[in-house]
Amino acid sequence: MEFVNRVIAGTLGGFVGGALAGLGEAATIAAFGGAEEFGAFFFAALAYGLFGAAVGGGWALAASIVPFLGAEAGAVLGTGGGLAIAALGFVVSRFRVTRDVFGESLPIASATGILVHLLLLGLAVALFIAVRRSLTRAAGSRGATAAGLRWALGCVATAAVLTVALNAVLAGGGDETFPSGTAQGANVILIIADTLRPDYTGPYGAQTVSTPALDRLAADGVVFDRTFAHSSWTRPSIATILTSLYAASHTVMHKTDLLPEDVVTLAEAMQEGGYRTSGFVTNINVAPSFGFDQGFQEYSYLAPEFFFGATDSASKLSLYSGMRLIRERFLSSKKWVRNYYQDAETVNSGALPWLDANARQPFFTLIHYMDPHDPYFEIPYNGVAVARVDTPNPDPSQSGRLEKLYASNIEYMDGFLARLFAELDDAGLYDDTVIAFTADHGEEFFEHGGWWHGTTLYEEQIHVPLIVKLPGNDKAGKRVGGLSGLIDVAPTLLGVAGVPVPPTYQGRDLFGQGQSPKALYAEEDHEGNVLESIRTERWKLVLANEGNPRGLANEELYDLEKDPGETNNVAATQSDRVAALKADMEALRGAAALGAVTAESGELDEAAKERLRALGYLE
Repeated sequence: MEFVNRVIAGTLGGFVGGALAGLGEAATIAAFGGAEEFGAFFFAALAYGLFGAAVGGGWALAASIVPFLGAEAGAVLGTGGGLAIAALGFVVSRFRVTRDVFGESLPIASATGILVHLLLLGLAVALFIAVRRSLTRAAGSRGATAAGLRWALGCVATAAVLTVALNAVLAGGGDETFPSGTAQGANVILIIADTLRPDYTGPYGAQTVSTPALDRLAADGVVFDRTFAHSSWTRPSIATILTSLYAASHTVMHKTDLLPEDVVTLAEAMQEGGYRTSGFVTNINVAPSFGFDQGFQEYSYLAPEFFFGATDSASKLSLYSGMRLIRERFLSSKKWVRNYYQDAETVNSGALPWLDANARQPFFTLIHYMDPHDPYFEIPYNGVAVARVDTPNPDPSQSGRLEKLYASNIEYMDGFLARLFAELDDAGLYDDTVIAFTADHGEEFFEHGGWWHGTTLYEEQIHVPLIVKLPGNDKAGKRVGGLSGLIDVAPTLLGVAGVPVPPTYQGRDLFGQGQSPKALYAEEDHEGNVLESIRTERWKLVLANEGNPRGLANEELYDLEKDPGETNNVAATQSDRVAALKADMEALRGAAALGAVTAESGELDEAAKERLRALGYLE
């Protein structure tokens, strides 16, 4: 009987310790990570509690079997809870600190790394002592089982109360009010295809990928041949599209960064100009919890069906990330699109009814398709796919298969673009609607020894399509060869719509006055890779941090005229050119951090201003 009491006590203690660790992380997410709902509290209490129960139960078994570990039930209750919170607390805090504080760039063997881990171990010991003492004392007055049940139910009840109360606060916040205006311009639709390389589309020369809808849009619109992203993963890149700010100004670069409330989004500018605004997105990186709904009167985040019954906020827990990784890498035999994102069919099912219902008033609508993003699914869906989460480093021999799957997913999306255009045709809206089509970044298929995106600034990751169809199909079929960036999308659409461009915007109206800039700047700080690049008509310089996980050289210079694939680094033989490009990069870096840059910008010295003038950024 004593054996059973010990096991029950250890298991209950472990549940309590785990639940407390989970509640702590959920509170961190709610306070600092952004959340539109608070399902993380209840999920964390149960999931972490179950993991803690396994730790506490295991300790109870060991204490019962090994003579010198033997102890009465109250002590086992306390020790089980202490071990659970110490173990889970260390794992969670290490994940949060190394990812969220150090940006996944903390070498464990460095002096800082050792100090951080010693501090975290000290925190784990302190948690162990505090919880062990509290549970042991509680067992002394109530009995181990009763005390354990009381604390466990208290953790679950606390999670439930927090979930209900905080969600009620959100629900009772009231609808945001938007000023009304009288829009005079055309309707505007901005379409962003996630992870789409232009060379996999017909308008940019693809011969083996069929994209008739994009071909039609290109024939009716203006194709910008050399448009580039300023970062190579979704959140900073779409933040740039919507704010016309470099990442250094909008400050969205890391996995926990939220879009600041004081930026002026394209949607805010459009609704200020009298447009009704809506958005339909399915990438968690642009969910409302990260602030991307600013200015949208209706913003539909079409969330995936998260594993294990998790919610959007619960999916931000470190335990969820680990459980998902284990499930995908070792346990799942089939992959279904709904567990990763909602596909183009579902996005259309949200966007098309809204467009139909609002056809009689000027509108601005953002439509974000995820289909080119991994996992790459076999179409029609049959459960077969290749995903980064379970195949982070595919064998190079698989590049052909991955590219074929990627292309088929693009063709699938294109079919629903065709349906979107057909609906606009039927409603009599297509001809006079401004339709802009672009992507947030590209994708790598081992061109530079790697896969996916977010870790380099090579052309395959930052070259993106940009097609703008004007009202009445004005300038149809024109191609523009000058350099342009995603930072130019918002001012261009505002210019076409006749809406004033906010003074903070750093981009330019591509249909306005002035010449293309002579250089473009890009920046990245993702998964330990801190990168910068400057690209001119001919040359491209890329700088990378020492010891970056991707293994990139600190300096790379490419002659894009002779070496468009960026295979021959000539930095060692072109030291003068490297120095000149670094000076230009320094000027652009300084300008990028300032918001709108004008000739009166006091933060820039005259040398920087002179370089910016030479590059076409100042009059």
